[in-house]
Amino acid sequence: MKEINTDFWVKNMLDEAGIKLDAQGSSIKEINNALKTASKSGSKNIGRPEFVGVVKDFLIVIEDKSSIDKHIFKNDKNIISQEIKDIKNYAVN
Repeated sequence: MKEINTDFWVKNMLDEAGIKLDAQGSSIKEINNALKTASKSGSKNIGRPEFVGVVKDFLIVIEDKSSIDKHIFKNDKNIISQEIKDIKNYAVN
């Protein structure tokens, strides 16, 4: 499955729930400024999560992947890996 299909599915779920989030950036200045150096690769480039916004008092950031196999990766101690390769390749990391 292509990741764009997951993007469309998530967008449809958000619409059905009446939740308005921005795609690949934010209309909120402070969030957009924070994303300017939030690259998953640690390069300090722009971070572009699929969807981001504020709902009530919560910042919601959605990073989706095309496969459930790319949801989360835990290390041998069963802790979410913070290795750059895992941050880039897994949605939760």
